[in-house]
Amino acid sequence: MKLAPGETLNEKETCAELGISRTPMREALLRLAQEGLVNIVPSGGTFVNKIAMRKVIEGHLIRSSLEMRTVRLAARNFNPVHEKDLDLLIFRQQGAAKRRDIDEAFKVDNEFHRLLCRIAGFPNVWQTIHNATGQLDRVRRQAFPRSGYFEEVLDEHVVLYAAIKAHDENQAAKLLKEHLGGINSVVEYVLQADADIITGEDEIVLLKALSDV
Repeated sequence: MKLAPGETLNEKETCAELGISRTPMREALLRLAQEGLVNIVPSGGTFVNKIAMRKVIEGHLIRSSLEMRTVRLAARNFNPVHEKDLDLLIFRQQGAAKRRDIDEAFKVDNEFHRLLCRIAGFPNVWQTIHNATGQLDRVRRQAFPRSGYFEEVLDEHVVLYAAIKAHDENQAAKLLKEHLGGINSVVEYVLQADADIITGEDEIVLLKALSDV
């Protein structure tokens, strides 16, 4: 189910589409509201919020801070037993790129980074990242229509995988920083494509500043 910022979320229709009852639906909406993804208006309905730039920045800060540490551990702890899973993810990502399948590409992107946390020995770190990056993920999804973006993400994963496989902690950290730093161009693309879906766009300067830290 895909809804644009500002659209109304019909609870009854959504329950029918997802095949769930009202209780889990309302619990899910409350969680989305806590993350700032929707706005629940008493007796007025539920609306999809615009993407908040401050939340994007916070999500990026949390993700980059945690992943910069876990990627070093992944390179240190890498074992040939992990190759099968990583090879499969790269294969799936290649397929998604050829088909221009945004849903699959986004899913595999997250699975790749989640696997790195597992290889590092801290699988729960990814859940912490996931919980903090709802708004960041919305921006990332919007970037896939950009020319060459599918291939860009894939190529960056391939070289990062190679560095981790070689146990090169410094190179892995360098490549991950560049990979995550791509959020700047992603945000700029989204602003050019549809600035109305983002609030606080003037704060993009803070996002750029984080890339230099």
